[in-house]
Amino acid sequence: IGAYADAAAVAAKARDSNLIYTTICAYEGGLPNNEEGKSLYFSGIINKFPTEAVNMFTSYYCRLGTLAVGDANPAVNIFLRRQKHTEAGLMIAKKALLVESMEGNKREKQKIEMLKDASKIFDVGGKDCAFQKACVDEQIQLMAEQEQLRLAYGSNEVAPPSSSVTSTIMSILKHGAVDQRSAHKLNADAERIAKKFKVPEKRLWHVKVRAFSESGQWAVMRNFCDSRAKPPIGMKPFALAAIKGKQGEAEIMHYVGRMQDKTDADDRYDLLCEAGLWKKALEEAVKQGDGRKIANVRSLCNNPDVQRLCDKYI
Repeated sequence: IGAYADAAAVAAKARDSNLIYTTICAYEGGLPNNEEGKSLYFSGIINKFPTEAVNMFTSYYCRLGTLAVGDANPAVNIFLRRQKHTEAGLMIAKKALLVESMEGNKREKQKIEMLKDASKIFDVGGKDCAFQKACVDEQIQLMAEQEQLRLAYGSNEVAPPSSSVTSTIMSILKHGAVDQRSAHKLNADAERIAKKFKVPEKRLWHVKVRAFSESGQWAVMRNFCDSRAKPPIGMKPFALAAIKGKQGEAEIMHYVGRMQDKTDADDRYDLLCEAGLWKKALEEAVKQGDGRKIANVRSLCNNPDVQRLCDKYI
């Protein structure tokens, strides 16, 4: 190995990547084609060859390992031999998320097993890998929860595989439109998942508004809004959801009408314009004494009666 290592050192000093690659290939060709030869190949490159050769060697197998049909084990082996536990664990974790060769539960189980292997490597890495280990362990827990939810409700639409925490919660809540009798249980499961994975309260409220509106659960969304005198996200997201969902004036005004703080004035006006409620938008503009807003209503509105009222106030 000494001659090959010396040749690689000369190539590295000359900064000739082609010569480095040729030397690595020559070294591999001179070893037995068996497991012992493979072991000597890896240990020899890592322990005896110059840094430039080791980096090229590592990059090659990393690239190979990230391919859908590539084998990540050589890259993981290299990283472990180099005491790079973070990189080794990440390689397995990334490969786990690319698993598509199996279907359904078998695929998810294979992913979980690979993520568990990554977690063990991160554990060996100690404090330097603490964050990565926490992330992988949380993903394993999420995937296990998703499988249980799919089994509990008998639907792949609930907590679909590979979905995020937010998407999982949203899918649970949306399922209430299909299975109304399980609505209470679905909401409880959504709350449980949010608490377990530490979803902030405001984000959870936004997720619920979006889930209820996109699935047409307007009565549920109204009850959810009315559950707090002052929702932590305010009334605007509810009003926007009702407008986007093409709800009637009464539904929209249920939310806009509750926006009574002085700081809500501009939002009230904008929402009324967005909803095409021009007469109410004009009333809001007049109430604020804002001539530009009155003129804006006139330019956007196609209702002659409202336009005449605008001319009266301009």
